[in-house]
Amino acid sequence: MARVTILGAGDMGTALATPLAHNGHDVRLWGTKRDGAIVAALRDGLEHPRLKVNLPAGVHVFPANEAATALRDAEVVVVAVTSDAVRLVLRELAPLLSEPRAVITVAKGFAGGEDGAAIQLLPDTIAEFTDAPVIAVGGPSKANEVARGLPTAVAFGSDDRRALALAVDAFRTPHYRIAPTDDVVGLEIAAAMKNAYAIALGVCDGLERQTGLPHHNLRAALFPQAVSEMGLLAEAMGGRAETAHGLAGAGDLLVTITSGRNRLLGERIGSGEHPRDAASALAGGGTTIEGFAAAGFGHRLYRQAVAKGVLEEASLPLLDGLWRVLHHDADPARVLWDAVDSDAAATPVTAAT
Repeated sequence: MARVTILGAGDMGTALATPLAHNGHDVRLWGTKRDGAIVAALRDGLEHPRLKVNLPAGVHVFPANEAATALRDAEVVVVAVTSDAVRLVLRELAPLLSEPRAVITVAKGFAGGEDGAAIQLLPDTIAEFTDAPVIAVGGPSKANEVARGLPTAVAFGSDDRRALALAVDAFRTPHYRIAPTDDVVGLEIAAAMKNAYAIALGVCDGLERQTGLPHHNLRAALFPQAVSEMGLLAEAMGGRAETAHGLAGAGDLLVTITSGRNRLLGERIGSGEHPRDAASALAGGGTTIEGFAAAGFGHRLYRQAVAKGVLEEASLPLLDGLWRVLHHDADPARVLWDAVDSDAAATPVTAAT
């Protein structure tokens, strides 16, 4: 049995208590200041307000001001806050981290470096605050299903075999299956960028709502293009395209466009809302859309790769089109169709060697 502390009492942080408790671990769930209402409900024995699920018996819940107690002697720490909060939370909690054997991140996105110019994968950001090995997690994982113990298959990634084995052993259950990989870069690129591409595919749902006509063919054409582009970007960053073609990319994208939050932004854009207005409305209602920021970070990585000669110009037409929709008022229906019709979409492009 291990002592495991989960940082973040949001949907996924709370959900992960289920496989951990199933395996008999000492599980502590710590909530940030934003999780105050959730923590209060869980401590009163009520359901999680959004998941509508009770915590497994024996899981200890801690509010923001009890971080020291929650982290005391933790052997495994799980980072389950939003990507834009990772640096902020860990900067505050770093002095409280003892010497965990592994830190696992289920946050999906990018982080800006301390200088504001660099773009970091989240494991690199976490490594600034701990010497413990960092394990990245990706794959199709809806929190409400994980919390109920429904079948879920994910990927855990690290180049530290011992820490990876520890993490897999801690979480794996008959209903929470884990594929280990050493391709952390590919996993993290796919995990972040699937949120961005889900916005693009969500536009098709909005077009259907706006016109009353189905856009299933366009949606289906965009899916393999998105997967291909995730693979190309992963390769350009030093990862493997095959990772994007598996659970972390194609699998996660599929579940996100079926019922994820990022698809909602695309749907509103396709229905005619301005991207900034749609994003603000969702944020105002408490819905975090990490794909908006991921599209910007991903586009910067793409342009940097082109400048270095690692990717060819116009090799990621869907990402480029999405960026223009989000930031330059491009017509979403035309831009997405042009991405499918482009030479890059019709002819597979490999990263330059």
